Amino acid sequence: MDREFFRNPVTDPDYSISGFWFWNDEITDEKTTEQMKMMKRIHANQPVVHSRFGLQNEYLSQDWFERIKSVIGNCKENGQKIWLYDENNWPSGNCAWTITREEKYREHFLQFDTIRLKKGEKAVLKLSEKQYINLSVYEEEWKPLLYKDMKQEGSGYIFCKGCDEYLTIEGDVAAYLPKRDGELVAVYVAVDSYEPVGKLCVDYLNKEAIRLFIEKTHEQYREQMGEEFGKIISGIFMDETRFCNAMPWTGTLQEEFIRRKGYDLVLYLPLLICRDSRSNQLRFDYYDVISDLYGEATFGQIYEWCNQHGMKAMGHFLGEETIAAQSYFGGDMLRGYQYFHVPAIDHLGNGIGSLDAKFAVSACHSYGKSRIACEAFGASGWDITFEHMVRISNWLFQQGINLIIMHGFYYSIREERSEDFPPSYFYQWKYWDSMPLYVKMANRMMKMLSDGRHEAEILVYTPIETFWNYFQPDLQVKTGFWREGPWITDERAKFIDNQFQLLCNGLTDKNLDYDIFHSDAARNFRVEGRELVNVLSGERFRIFILPFTELLTAEMTELLNQFAVNGGCIISLESQIKDVVAKDGSHFREKIRRELATENHVKLNKISEVLRYCREQISLPFEILCGVEEMSHSLSSYPARLIDPYIHDGERVYGVGVSRYRKEGKRIFNFTNYNDKDEDLKVWIDSASEPEIWVPETGDIYRPSALPGKKGGYEISFTLPKNRTYFIVGSL
Repeated sequence: MDREFFRNPVTDPDYSISGFWFWNDEITDEKTTEQMKMMKRIHANQPVVHSRFGLQNEYLSQDWFERIKSVIGNCKENGQKIWLYDENNWPSGNCAWTITREEKYREHFLQFDTIRLKKGEKAVLKLSEKQYINLSVYEEEWKPLLYKDMKQEGSGYIFCKGCDEYLTIEGDVAAYLPKRDGELVAVYVAVDSYEPVGKLCVDYLNKEAIRLFIEKTHEQYREQMGEEFGKIISGIFMDETRFCNAMPWTGTLQEEFIRRKGYDLVLYLPLLICRDSRSNQLRFDYYDVISDLYGEATFGQIYEWCNQHGMKAMGHFLGEETIAAQSYFGGDMLRGYQYFHVPAIDHLGNGIGSLDAKFAVSACHSYGKSRIACEAFGASGWDITFEHMVRISNWLFQQGINLIIMHGFYYSIREERSEDFPPSYFYQWKYWDSMPLYVKMANRMMKMLSDGRHEAEILVYTPIETFWNYFQPDLQVKTGFWREGPWITDERAKFIDNQFQLLCNGLTDKNLDYDIFHSDAARNFRVEGRELVNVLSGERFRIFILPFTELLTAEMTELLNQFAVNGGCIISLESQIKDVVAKDGSHFREKIRRELATENHVKLNKISEVLRYCREQISLPFEILCGVEEMSHSLSSYPARLIDPYIHDGERVYGVGVSRYRKEGKRIFNFTNYNDKDEDLKVWIDSASEPEIWVPETGDIYRPSALPGKKGGYEISFTLPKNRTYFIVGSL
């Protein structure tokens, strides 16, 4: 508990706000020196140098590097640091659209042609027309006819057992004679031409493509200024990578899938869009493998490069808001956070209340990450007020964010530059004179909420594997690039996505704090008595909510069974486990004989019942005795469609929110007032000694009048100003 820093929060650049410093005009040393001094005056001392639309200098030229070297000189003089941004604009991974000039480095993706079959009438298909890799027919279940071994030279086609009586090939023409009415599905791998959209679509599953990106970007910085890595240059920021197509493919996927799962994916590809008794298992295996490849090929390689060179990897994905967006843009997006030293999100627009921060922060907790950043306030418009910015900021801190990256500090707002996701929070902003107040407030909160651990009693499982089974993506629509995407059409998939949001926001409204749990996190948890313990962060949980779940991994099943047998509480909300799957794919070859234990397993059917049951089971270490004690959302779930990027516009939360943080033998209660007026509160705090109030806006620390509570602890009264946070610090 750094009392001195709280009083004077300007001494450590690692705990000052950051900002995307948009280099978007002709960059000169005179101008960058002046602007670094402006940042120093408001104590924003670790900007991210970001090449942006409007840049006149050549990106990654010697001129570019000389301008950054000049900024490094400013940092040494001013006691500041910088971060590098790894791309010209975004998304990262393309080195100014040069990687994708080679077709093999562009994202490949699956497409499916469906042919109606009529008994006794031949269906004819030219195999070379679209380079088909699988032909399958529906006969009670989907049956493969022909598939391709992509490692073989020549055609590589392999007839499936028992189909040669009905399927013939002459040259590159396949003819199938159906014995009954039905459907034939022909699967092929597609890739877009460089213009107009292929240039934007990097194959993030391809290690070779990302190695080339590192060579053309990261290694150039190392050669030019590597002696400042880990000193003046803290790290490098990666921004908004995404799958551009709903079912990505890469050249090594068939081979990797066989190695990881023990069977050939190509043989069963129609099950990704068609449904039979095996489709849920196949879809799990597909998304599981591409999620792992995504993390290993892209973020894993950059993370390792940063480790080797004393740098920190920081960055965020696209589509953090919902299960659907995470699936569409990244498979199991949450497991990617393990590959960042400082994981991040973005939160654009002026609304608050979504789950983007909660998803990301929870995943970061599960991997033991201590700093979690947010690219905040962009696309809020030039009319955003200082008070509105503070409200958003305080909400982000209560979600668990502890590093703010302003979006952004615009080098220039000349001409069309002023319309690039505005506003600029730099000297061009009408509230610029208030920025020193904000920066000190934010710096205090970032330091206060770092190097400890989040405290909550509840874990909420994200049923993404079940969602995959029902998700029917529109394969004809690109999923990104600044436009509204396709609607979620399957009713069960829509229900899972919507109800999960309502459940989580319902817990938030009752001030029942929680972490979201994803299956990959199971390896970082163990059972101790009646609690699930995160071995990396030290967090401890007593209740596990399993919502809308039909499929579990063997690792999750084992963990939950041990938890239940030990007396831990599992709440099942409309869940019925139909399949247990294994990481090695053995479930597809033979049924895994594991079931979820029934001990201490409470089955409920309504979200309201879950909220009530949790409140009855948990003894919170605080209580609001008088005054506003809950929150409410103006929008508790989002429309069932994909949007790139999501601009939060108009969502609000109301009431008083409470979260907790443990640090150095103290429990920090974060009380935040989201109402439009000051609130008079009387609260009980579980504390072994009289609590203190730490005020982030002013740096004041004082001990309020406190009375012993009836059940121990202390009762205190205070007035919480609108849009503001007070920390109440008690001893454990």
